[in-house]
Amino acid sequence: MQKKLPCTFLSLGLALTFGTCQAEALTASDWQRELNLKPGGDTGQGRMIYEQRGCAGCHGTDAQTDNPQWPVLAGQRPLYVYKMLLDYQAGRLQSADAAIMGSLAQSLNREEIADIAEWVGSLPRPASPQAAEPVILGGDRQRLIPPCSACHGAQGQGWDLQPALLGQHRDYLGKALRRFKSGERDNDVNAGMSQFAKKLSDEEIRALADYYGR
Repeated sequence: MQKKLPCTFLSLGLALTFGTCQAEALTASDWQRELNLKPGGDTGQGRMIYEQRGCAGCHGTDAQTDNPQWPVLAGQRPLYVYKMLLDYQAGRLQSADAAIMGSLAQSLNREEIADIAEWVGSLPRPASPQAAEPVILGGDRQRLIPPCSACHGAQGQGWDLQPALLGQHRDYLGKALRRFKSGERDNDVNAGMSQFAKKLSDEEIRALADYYGR
């Protein structure tokens, strides 16, 4: 059977509007090819585009929104921001807020997306008064859950496609983990978070959100 190809970015406008094709999750090798095409990004242009497109309305003028329903973007990994915007553009995230982001992302080209990613990534990451370290932070061998630091860094600073967690809103972190757990969100490369989040209890999710979040 021939593998069904995902929607191309040129066809996404029609696809999202008329349902002419369904966006599919990309494999790690697919994403590597996509990210190899990533433009360098310009912070000055990124700041201008961020202001012109009204991103501050939800994410704050300094990309540090006070609204816990929206993610803090300041100091986030540029490659992760770039990937997320492509995911929104391609319709790979299905939720009410994703529909808003998808509409906005449709108006951006890849250069503009890279510019925004570089600008928000250049901003200082907000501090977070860390709560008591949750037991699950170190992983759980019996449930095959690795330490959080293996992907997100010892300080929650993230690595490339793995997002920074420290300083994020705890409500947003909790919501993201619950969506991974339920399967509502499944745009993670190699389904890493989807696999691990399914094994977390609600109490563990709250503890992680409290630890990393603010």
